[in-house]
Amino acid sequence: MVKGGAYLLLALLIIGAMAWHWLSERKRDRVVLDRRLEAIAAPDAAPVRPIIAVTVPERMAPLLAQAQVELTVSALQTLIGVMLLATLAVLLLFGPAAALVLVVGLPLAALSWLQGRARKRIDALTEALPLYLDGVRQLQAVGNSLSQALTRALADAPDAVRSYFAPVGRRLAMGAPVAETLQQLADRLQVPEVSMIAAAIRTNLRYGGSIATVFSNLANILRERVRIRRELQAATSEAKVSARVLIAMPLLAMTLLVAMNRAYIEFFFDDPRGRTMALVAIVMEVLGIAIIRRMLRLAF
Repeated sequence: MVKGGAYLLLALLIIGAMAWHWLSERKRDRVVLDRRLEAIAAPDAAPVRPIIAVTVPERMAPLLAQAQVELTVSALQTLIGVMLLATLAVLLLFGPAAALVLVVGLPLAALSWLQGRARKRIDALTEALPLYLDGVRQLQAVGNSLSQALTRALADAPDAVRSYFAPVGRRLAMGAPVAETLQQLADRLQVPEVSMIAAAIRTNLRYGGSIATVFSNLANILRERVRIRRELQAATSEAKVSARVLIAMPLLAMTLLVAMNRAYIEFFFDDPRGRTMALVAIVMEVLGIAIIRRMLRLAF
């Protein structure tokens, strides 16, 4: 059963890679055709090499935006090719069970890395946003418009703010509406702090009032959220360490058993019952990790 499932999964991966390559080539041809038509319509324009971005599901788009990772067709094709080669090598060397574990484990590991990268970068952004709002408020106090203040404050803003708000500054410099530009960033990131800024600016522009007072109050709210988050992290640090120990214990125990008796692992590869037990153990371990991470995830 495990062997047939592994080979079926490998076949599906190969078929999916071939279909993806075919669709990406069609999309690449359309993009190249559009560029040629634009060049004919505007012959004086400099040629631009097209960079084809990958359309990702709606659930993954905010995570990629938060992690500041942009998938292109060439990069994704490379990743799929490497994964297929690695799966084939593991299948030939260690058997279908190990190949099945690799096929399931690599995407989960990539997703975990992506979530960790996004969390670190968003935490840095939320901690730096109050300083950016203070800079915007000070620039407005000396006579700058809201659009000018938002753009010029980026020069002295922390790197975390500049990396996320640089497209906003470019759009504002080109004359884009402030409320729509900030709302686009909020919809793209889906971060509560950025959504609060966009909502405050949109409400102020529609109903009027002192935007400086709004920024001052919003900066205080964001500082309070950062303080509460740090207190929560300190309060749950012991539970997180305990969770890591519980996750590592089965893996460590298995490693020690194999180190003491190498024949112990042969049962899980040679015997059908052992392969079934190994697969069940891996599934339960993955489910346990997911449940523990879900329990320790705090949002406010």
